[in-house]
Amino acid sequence: MEINVRKIADLASLEIDKEKYPDFEVQFMDIIKMVSDLPEYSEYDIILEPMKLRDDVVECGDISQSELLGNACDIVKNCFTAPQTVEY
Repeated sequence: MEINVRKIADLASLEIDKEKYPDFEVQFMDIIKMVSDLPEYSEYDIILEPMKLRDDVVECGDISQSELLGNACDIVKNCFTAPQTVEY
C-alpha cells in the first residue's frame, strides 16, 4: 500500500517538511497495521469484555483554568472551542 503523506498533510492542514515524509509514512503504515489487526464485530455481536477506560487524573494541578484557557483561540462558556470541520 502506498501512503501519500503530502495529500494527508494537505487534508489535515498540516505543514510537514519533505525530509520527514519517510518517517511519517512508516508511522502511517504502523497505524494502518494496528487498525487492520483489530477484530471485526458486527452491530449484533455482544462484546463480553468491553474496553477498560483509564481514569482521568489531573497530573499537573498547579495550573489555573484562566492559564489553560489563555492559549485557546476561542472560548465559549469557559470551554475550548474549535472551528467546525464537518458540514451537515
